[in-house]
Order: sequence, then structure tokens, then C-alpha cells
Amino acid sequence: MASLPFFQTIANAQEQPGCFILDSSGKVNRLDPLCKRDEQQKLRNAMKAQELYQQGFDLGRRRLYKEAVEAFTQAINLNPDFVEAYMIRADARAGAGDIHGGVEDFQKAIDIYRARGQSQIADMLLVPLNSLQNEIRFDQEDQGQPEVEDEPKAK
Repeated sequence: MASLPFFQTIANAQEQPGCFILDSSGKVNRLDPLCKRDEQQKLRNAMKAQELYQQGFDLGRRRLYKEAVEAFTQAINLNPDFVEAYMIRADARAGAGDIHGGVEDFQKAIDIYRARGQSQIADMLLVPLNSLQNEIRFDQEDQGQPEVEDEPKAK
């Protein structure tokens, strides 16, 4: 029963807006200035990620796939759940010849959508994912077959 006041303090603190921490005595300490800085940094990161995403999109449209991949990678580093960046980077990677990387990115985007409870969108990404996987399979089959010899030359 001695912990009941502690839990009441937690419940009261959670009802208040803002950021707080409870010390060992159960006292609520406000951390709003720290949380605001964190929120501001997240906002700056999201804005920069969006800017890099747009740069990557523009580079990809100009068929500068390697540069586009780099811009999308930077956007993803700033915002690891930037699902659209994974999707478009998948296409850019495939365009640059990195089909395996494209598969990884589509799979990551599918995982993010499923984690968000957006299974219908995730299911739509199975089509381009399967397309890249088939391309890998066909390439592997082609490499496993002997090369066709030229027609015999007349003697």
C-alpha cells in the first residue's frame, strides 16, 4: 500500500501535458525545455529529410540513380521510418543496377507499413518486390546456363 501514492503521482503527472521525470522520492520534475529541443530537432530532421527526398526524386527523374540513392539514404538516416524514401530508393537502386538493394528497400517499406497497420498498402508493394525478385532469379538462371556457341564456321 505504500506504493499507492507513488502510482497516484505518476497518474497525475501523465494527465498533465509536457515532459517529466519522477525522481526516487516520487517528485515530478518537469523537463519541458529538454523535450522542446528534442521536438525541434525532430522537426528540423524531418524537414531536411523531406528536402533530401525531393532532391533524390529529381535526380532519379534525370536518371542520375547513384546520386538519387545517396540523397534518399541521407533522408532515411535522418528519418528511419520515411517509408516513401525507401520505396523510391528501391527504384533508384534497381536503376543503378543494385537489384538486391531494391529488394531490401521494398521489404523495409512493406515492414514499416505492416507495423503501422497499413497492410493494404504493404500488399500493393508486393508487386514491384516480386518483380525485382523475379529479375534476380532470371539473372541467376541465365548465369547458370552455358553460353550458346556461335554456329560452326565453314571449313
